[in-house]
Amino acid sequence: MTFLVPALLFALPLAVLPVVIHLIHLYRRRQVKWAAMMFLRMAQRMNKGLSRLRQILILAFRVLAVAAILFVITRPMAGGLLGLTGGVPDTVIVLLDRSASMEQQNLATGSSKRSAGLAKLSQALRDTVGTRSKLVLIENAHLQPQALEKPESLTDLPITGPTDTSADVPAMLQSALDYIATNQTGRTDVWVLSDLRQSDWDAGGGRWQALRSGFASLKGVRFHLLTYAQPAAQNLSIAVERVTRRETAEKAELLLDVRVTRADAAKEPLELPLRFVVGDVSTNFKAEMKDSQLVLQAHAIPIAKTMKQGHGRVELPADAAPSDNVFHFVFAEPPVLRSVIVSDDEATFTPLQAALEAAADPTRKYACNVLPPSRAAEIAWDDTALIVWHAPLPKEGDLIAKQLANARCVVFLPPETPNTNAFAGLQWGAWSGDSKPATVSWWRNDAGLLANTRSGTALPLGDLEVQRRCDILGEGTPLARLGENQPLLMRANTTGENQIWFLGTLPSSGASTLARDGVVMFAMLHRALQDGSKGLGKAQQREAGVNALGSGEWKRRGEAVLSTELPLRAGIAESGDKLVALNRPLREDAPDFLGKTALSELFAGLDHHIIEDQVENETSLASEIWRTFLFLMAIALLGEALLCMPPKREIQPVNP
Repeated sequence: MTFLVPALLFALPLAVLPVVIHLIHLYRRRQVKWAAMMFLRMAQRMNKGLSRLRQILILAFRVLAVAAILFVITRPMAGGLLGLTGGVPDTVIVLLDRSASMEQQNLATGSSKRSAGLAKLSQALRDTVGTRSKLVLIENAHLQPQALEKPESLTDLPITGPTDTSADVPAMLQSALDYIATNQTGRTDVWVLSDLRQSDWDAGGGRWQALRSGFASLKGVRFHLLTYAQPAAQNLSIAVERVTRRETAEKAELLLDVRVTRADAAKEPLELPLRFVVGDVSTNFKAEMKDSQLVLQAHAIPIAKTMKQGHGRVELPADAAPSDNVFHFVFAEPPVLRSVIVSDDEATFTPLQAALEAAADPTRKYACNVLPPSRAAEIAWDDTALIVWHAPLPKEGDLIAKQLANARCVVFLPPETPNTNAFAGLQWGAWSGDSKPATVSWWRNDAGLLANTRSGTALPLGDLEVQRRCDILGEGTPLARLGENQPLLMRANTTGENQIWFLGTLPSSGASTLARDGVVMFAMLHRALQDGSKGLGKAQQREAGVNALGSGEWKRRGEAVLSTELPLRAGIAESGDKLVALNRPLREDAPDFLGKTALSELFAGLDHHIIEDQVENETSLASEIWRTFLFLMAIALLGEALLCMPPKREIQPVNP
């Protein structure tokens, strides 16, 4: 509990005034002994215990009434944020998730999860701590602590506005932990405002144990989790998976692969109007959605032959989640899909080269070079979409290590003699093998290199046989396992858009059947190549993020935004003859939320309070409760009055 006028709490000793008055009244009486009253005093002693209890209760009610009116005057606050019961903290840190999914709206009011949460939190902090606590903001896009002058700034600053980014909640908590430890913030309240998307919280990652240990070592840190986990009803999301410009002697057109997904389990057919906009020309198309997904492959949109480069978007009808109703795209002459294999083992690089030079898309050009490790410096880094590295891992700090860290996509294969160097948190262990080949027991088929095909068919990983495998050590995201828990394919936990994978076997005949069966290896390599190609050419697709545009002077087509917010918002950015389409990360469309139990487990052992809120709920987090004390005062006065009433006299019958 906290008070809007705390200075008046110094008047609380006035509550004992009834006791003081009672004692003074007792000492004012003079005792005169009178023999005739002896029998009356004896009768009084018989009722002394009951009379004393009555007097004590009358005094208690009077004290309670005075105390209650004093509390009314101090205007006490209470409500969902009453982790402030222990008093005003020295520092309040607000961790704000302003990712794309936080823009889910209440259609009646237009208020989003982000804006509703910020408004409530700003008002509550203003009414409870005001400017008595130091206020610090850490938001998901920049992860940099920023001091705020007053709670009202939470709703006014551009850095609390909407974005089309994803959030990394463990990284936000790590930034808060570093700030607390560095600045010795004293008693600290950490507020987390989030919609609990599983992709943002990474509950299964390896960072939570270290975070819990770090915060547990600090004294006076409390967590308040203001959550908005309700999904959008009947929500649809759209994404453009590929854009190709095709020109013949008669015409030119764009071929788009479009995917529409609905989050609920409804399976009834749905007539869906789509709007395609290319440049300033829009066309409408009606499609029938019969299942949870609608896939349009190579949907053709005519364009002028003179339009060699351009941009556009695909739109869904408006619903409660506007951030996933639009997807922007750009197009230009497609660049060559270049890949480089660094290896001096012919048995390894021959099948890899054959797979990478085979055309998965007949409209694109492919080129694959093979270089020995001694000539790795010759790689054309700016024009290469994928690097397959079959050589010892470079030493941290070497030039080649820095260049690989900035490469678009890298697949590492184990050398015959692994060293102890680590790269992106992963390293090679020892080789092993059994007389009986190992098979793949699990793989991630919803996303990544091993995802199901567009038609929903799974890759034939169950048929893959592995005779020799190399251990993959370190913290990463497993994409495939052998046996019980032996990682076969691991993705490194990188912070940028580059992708790094470690594959624990080789395509040669003595190691696995990757080359013999071919389908899995071909799909893996070309998906990695496709991911790397997004950063090539004059027209590029990128995910919105603080480093999405890199260096250079960029300007936005259409709605103007601040330069600092430009890479965080979906839309079209241009610099010279380059076009970039920025969109939300597709993982923001995933409808999976953390439950209250799972959230409590993440903060196990820490002082935390979970507040489950909804955008439709207009109740304040903290509200004045003086009426409650006014009611208590009335009850106390009523009780005192009842106890002060004289006893009812019995009417004696009159004898005739």
